[in-house]
Amino acid sequence: MVIGPDLILPWSSTEQEDSRFRKILWSCLGILSVFAIAMPLLPVAEITREQQETLPPQLARVILEKKELPKPEPVKPKPKEKKKAKPKEKKPEDVKPKPKPQPVDLVKQAKETAAVSGLLAFQDDLADMRDSVDVESLSKQNLSRGEAEAAKVERSIITSKAKSSSGGIKTAALSQDTGGSALSGKETTKVSSPIDQQAKKKGKAAAAPVSGGRSDESIRRIMDKNKGAIFAIYNRALRKDPTLEGKYVFELLIEPDGSVSEAKLISSELGDEALNRKILSRVKLIRFPADNVIKTRVNYSFDFLPY
Repeated sequence: MVIGPDLILPWSSTEQEDSRFRKILWSCLGILSVFAIAMPLLPVAEITREQQETLPPQLARVILEKKELPKPEPVKPKPKEKKKAKPKEKKPEDVKPKPKPQPVDLVKQAKETAAVSGLLAFQDDLADMRDSVDVESLSKQNLSRGEAEAAKVERSIITSKAKSSSGGIKTAALSQDTGGSALSGKETTKVSSPIDQQAKKKGKAAAAPVSGGRSDESIRRIMDKNKGAIFAIYNRALRKDPTLEGKYVFELLIEPDGSVSEAKLISSELGDEALNRKILSRVKLIRFPADNVIKTRVNYSFDFLPY
C-alpha cells in the first residue's frame, strides 16, 4: 500500500488549531470586560488638602531671594530763576519821508531792453566768429617800415637773340708761324651764347616735377591743431542740448597753396542743422602749408561725445 504525499504546508493552520484560537480569544475578552465594569464601581479614599500640598521627598522647592531696590536719590530743589531786567524802551526814531520815485521813461527802458536782448541773442554767433579767425597765419607775417624796392623781373627770350652773331673765333691771339708740324702755337677759346644759357635754365626748371597729393600725416597734423576751435563750437551747443553726440563726416578739397576751396558735409549724427553749418564754415577757414602738390580731396571725420 502506497501513502501519498502530504500536501499541507507547514505554515498552514488546521481546523483544530483555529477552534482552539477562538476559544482562548473569547475567554480573555470576557475577563477584561468584567474588570472594566467593576473598577469604576469600587470606592476611592479621598486625599486631604494637606496631603496634596506636601511635596514628595524627591522634589525640592526653590525660593528666590528678593532683591532690594536702590533707594531713590533725593530730588534737588530747582534754583530760582532770576528776574530779567526789563529792557529800556527805545525812543521811536523820526521816520524820514521816502523820496517819491521818479517817473520811468517807458520808451527809453524799452530801447535798453531791446539792445540787451539783441546782444545776448548774438553772443554765441560772435563767439563763433572769434574762434573762426585763423590768428596763426596772421602772426607769421612780418611788418617792415621804410621804402622797399620792387623786384625787377627780366626775361630773356631764346629766339630774341637768335639772329645776333656770336662774335666768332678770336684769331688775333693765334700765332702766324706754324713752327713745323706741331700745333703748340694755337689756342682755343669758349664762345658765349645766350641760347645755350636759356636752354640750361629751361632744363633745370623742368627737372623739378610736381609731386602727388598731400600725405595723411600732414593733413592729420593740421586738423589736430584746429580741433580745439571746432570742439569749442560743439561745447557751446552742448550747453543748450546735452543730448548732442555722434559722428561728423565731411569732404575737403585742399589747393596747392594750402587754402580749402571746397568743404562738403557727407553725414552727421548730431541732428542739429545750425551746428552742422557752423562746424562746416569753421572747417573752410583752415589753412594748410603751401606745397608743390596737386589738389587733394580727402574725407575726414570727428567723433563728438559729451564728457
